[in-house]
Amino acid sequence: MSEHINILIIGDILGKAGRKALRDHLPQLVHQHTIDFIVANGENLASGFGTNRKVADEVFDAGVNVLTNGNHCWDQRDFLKTIDEDDRFIRPANFSPAAPGRGWTIQETAAGVPIAVINTIGQVFMSGTWDCPFAAADKALSEIPSDIKIILMDMHAETTSEKMGMGWHLDGRVSFVYGTHTHVPTCDEIIHKSGTAYQTDIGMTGSYQSIIGMKKEGALHRMITRLPQRFEAVERGATLFCTMIKVNPNTGECAHIERIKVEPSQT
Repeated sequence: MSEHINILIIGDILGKAGRKALRDHLPQLVHQHTIDFIVANGENLASGFGTNRKVADEVFDAGVNVLTNGNHCWDQRDFLKTIDEDDRFIRPANFSPAAPGRGWTIQETAAGVPIAVINTIGQVFMSGTWDCPFAAADKALSEIPSDIKIILMDMHAETTSEKMGMGWHLDGRVSFVYGTHTHVPTCDEIIHKSGTAYQTDIGMTGSYQSIIGMKKEGALHRMITRLPQRFEAVERGATLFCTMIKVNPNTGECAHIERIKVEPSQT
């Protein structure tokens, strides 16, 4: 088995602009960094609101191995069926037990190294009625076979403190705990003494000439008037944000973490 596995984590991919940035830049990133495995958050793939088979296949075809999700999971109604048909999709493990799909999956690299990916969603300042993410994480870890050494956790949450709480809760038990949802990348990447890596938010792959990926006019109208306004995703000029980690496949410990940014001007 090789000394390290290179894993690329991509934050919320937002709409057409985000998918185009992925298609344009991911092959070069894979080549440049010798990437073995790719995880991305797909809750905003379809114009910012959920995902469906068509747009998800664009991302899988680009090289993504697993798509995690979040509070927009069920915005596209056909996804209720799709998520049960393909174990490369996961949704937050602390959703209702009645929810379709699964909260974790195990997929393999091209060389046959198994990697587990868990997804949870936060409770603080989130509008849903999810169960406890910490208990859900513990349950997932109890179900994942003990011979799986590399484990990744996407904590889809609003507050930095709740994400950090998950980071410490899983310290020494997983390879990488990272946050998604806020669409703003953080520069607090760290590897703890245990070998568990942490970053509060990977950031959005979408247009930053926007308000979290949406056309600023509509978002501002809602903020200023406090009246309902339909949000529309910006369709061009996406920045790609991701984080690469190097993980020892024998121990699951992270040896290196590096934020990566690809500007739209490089298209």
